Amino acid sequence: MTKRFDEEVRVERDAGLPSAFEWRGRRYEVADVIGKWRIEGRWWADGRDREYWRVEARGGAVWDLYFDRQKDLWHMERLWD
Repeated sequence: MTKRFDEEVRVERDAGLPSAFEWRGRRYEVADVIGKWRIEGRWWADGRDREYWRVEARGGAVWDLYFDRQKDLWHMERLWD
């Protein structure tokens, strides 16, 4: 099961990979990058251009983060239970 949030977060990168992020005032260390994918193109009416990262934080929680390339902002989209 997942919970969708789609809220802005601050992300730290190391060698181009997310290494930590801050959400709702709490800092999470990334233990593993599980996957990466990109959504772009005109098949969505708003022409989204996003780089997604599925990460596991220390403690075991799995999160989907994305970088909005048009707005130059990071978001936490989803938390996996």
